[in-house]
Amino acid sequence: MDKSANLIGKNLPQLSDILSNAGYQNANPSLLAHTLYKKFGRPLTSIATYPKSLRQFLEENFSTDVLQPILKLQSTDGTIKGLFENEEGKLFEAAWIPAVKRMTICVSSQAGCRFGCKFCSTGQNGFKGNLSVYEILSQIFGLQKPFNHIVFMGMGEPLDNFANVKKSIDILTAWWGVSLAHRYVTISTVGLIPELQLAIEQLRCNLAISLHSPFHNERKSIMPVENIYPIHEVISMLKAQKFTPKRRLSFEYLLIKDFNDSKFHAMETGKLLKDMESHVNLIVYNPIPSQNFGAPDTSTIENFRKILNLQGLRVTIRKSSGYDISAACGMMTASR
Repeated sequence: MDKSANLIGKNLPQLSDILSNAGYQNANPSLLAHTLYKKFGRPLTSIATYPKSLRQFLEENFSTDVLQPILKLQSTDGTIKGLFENEEGKLFEAAWIPAVKRMTICVSSQAGCRFGCKFCSTGQNGFKGNLSVYEILSQIFGLQKPFNHIVFMGMGEPLDNFANVKKSIDILTAWWGVSLAHRYVTISTVGLIPELQLAIEQLRCNLAISLHSPFHNERKSIMPVENIYPIHEVISMLKAQKFTPKRRLSFEYLLIKDFNDSKFHAMETGKLLKDMESHVNLIVYNPIPSQNFGAPDTSTIENFRKILNLQGLRVTIRKSSGYDISAACGMMTASR
């Protein structure tokens, strides 16, 4: 089927154009959008306020099908990972992560990743291509699980696919779309300064910056992006912005044994983030086949947290979900 004939991924102006071009200029496009996204799964013929001829036109000429996982795995902790394949054969993954009050879907923005972070399986497997808005939304609807949070923390760098990620978030947060609160959507990024500035200006969702070391040379050794956008420049730019309590700025810090987990690292990280309205997520390294990194012990993790707390930072030690199905942080490879 022609991709243009699928309505999933279309925003309100595009849906309005479809209705107008069909001769239904007076039809309210928000009713169609609401059926597509907020009431996903309902047939287009269910829009009772549309004339019968329009409902038939939509049903006969357009699809609302989404990609379905070609493989599903369930973790012992309840996490479900879905493997998707697009028409070009590119593979990508998403994960549904249940918790007491949160049901989060972790989505991919790209098939693979071009940034090559040493601690991440996705980055070690190269870049295959950007995902379309349709492919991003297919992950959310295709897993067929309830959700109240969306995190762009799967495969790929979201800001490297800014236009499609932005349009997806617009659909997820618009009153005519899924109508998810902006504060329940988070973009994780390695810190692409131009696109990060755009995200701050054009989106209202949360931002999570991949930090992982306060030292330029050390961060550069595991994150090649440091050569282009040093973390000190990223933070200087962020310090010039205003973040409200409804829009969280957080920093992700992956703790790797005997590499970035010392008291000195914690002290310097505290200095780097001083006076910022932000939150630090400490993540324990999850082993991947291509690297010999290890995870620090519990006491080292707790000491790191205490040092950051003493410097006035809010810190969470983030639990990894889906480790046994390779759905945890840095483990997604989109393998069959």
